[in-house]
Amino acid sequence: MKNGREGRLALTAMFALAGSMALGQGPAPAPIAPLSDLVVPPGFSIAVFASGLPGARLMTVTPEGVLLLARRRAHEVVALRDGNKDGLAEPDVILSGLTNANSIAFNGGYLYIATTPAVMRVRWTNGAPDGAPVVFAALPSSTPAAHTSRVLGFGPDGRLYVSIGSSCDVCTESDPRRTTIQVYDADGTARPYATGLRNANGFDWDPTTGRLWAGDNGQDGLGPDFPPDEINLVESGKHYGFPFFVGRNRPNPAPLPEAGPTNVTAGSVVAPVLELPPHVAATDLRFYTGTQFPAPYRNALFLTLHGSTAIPEKVGYKVVRILMKDGRPQGFEDFLTGWVKNGVVLGRPAGLATGADGALYLSDDNKGFIYRIAYGER
Repeated sequence: MKNGREGRLALTAMFALAGSMALGQGPAPAPIAPLSDLVVPPGFSIAVFASGLPGARLMTVTPEGVLLLARRRAHEVVALRDGNKDGLAEPDVILSGLTNANSIAFNGGYLYIATTPAVMRVRWTNGAPDGAPVVFAALPSSTPAAHTSRVLGFGPDGRLYVSIGSSCDVCTESDPRRTTIQVYDADGTARPYATGLRNANGFDWDPTTGRLWAGDNGQDGLGPDFPPDEINLVESGKHYGFPFFVGRNRPNPAPLPEAGPTNVTAGSVVAPVLELPPHVAATDLRFYTGTQFPAPYRNALFLTLHGSTAIPEKVGYKVVRILMKDGRPQGFEDFLTGWVKNGVVLGRPAGLATGADGALYLSDDNKGFIYRIAYGER
């Protein structure tokens, strides 16, 4: 969608280069999708809010209303303040040395950070970290591993939930914490909340029903058309099939080194509520909680499709809105597209967050941009 055009695009390129050099990453990789190629629904606009941040992953908003970003590639947390109110943030590294920092959330006066070896937390005082982060809970950190990103969030019950993906493309795990969402009490005591989830990269609670929804990535190696990525209604004590069953509880055709538990059968595991196209790499799943968007988009569920790398066809690379009926996903529609042109990938959407201003913010971990999506603005 055309918003600002040549002057804004020149600023985008300039800030991308300056920001990446300032943060020690070198020039931003090219090619880059110009804003004029990014398409949003009528009435919406998209603008660059920050740049020069390769590895930008999931985001949250501070109690003071500042957007925070976990930057996995640089192992840091960055505050995105727009001090001079010109519509462009001035990135400020507030925490560093956090291995594969991927996901962040606030609760009880603390900022929690999901890293590969642990959930870390640091007290938050007067709009800033107060001291150094300390370990709240250790997590699986074996390397090499297919999935090193950890995702966390606090549920309506005030407890911490952490998603831990598989260590491989498809295998039976020696660590029972893998392929689960774990739930933690205030003292750090953990138990598996749900199992059989290959890599639930994003999850969130429906603000109207309190239900927990999660995206899940299907495995590779079974061709371009199977298995599907998934959206699951995640409930306590349920098994979602992986690695023994995929899609709508079909036996996994990939060979496994050992048989599964006898109590994991097609009739005992939960099928996805909605199947997504294979290899789109569902990443962050978030409900929009602001009021700036028109009524059909309020409390809407958005999902970033990070994009395929295991098949030749370029699928994904967009943001979709999940269409709900009676509180359950029925399908999806494109919300933001334009990162693939003539077979060339121009960016990879990653994280989502509703800003204090009611806009929807989106990170691109490939090109290092943070986009601001608003309604009714030029």
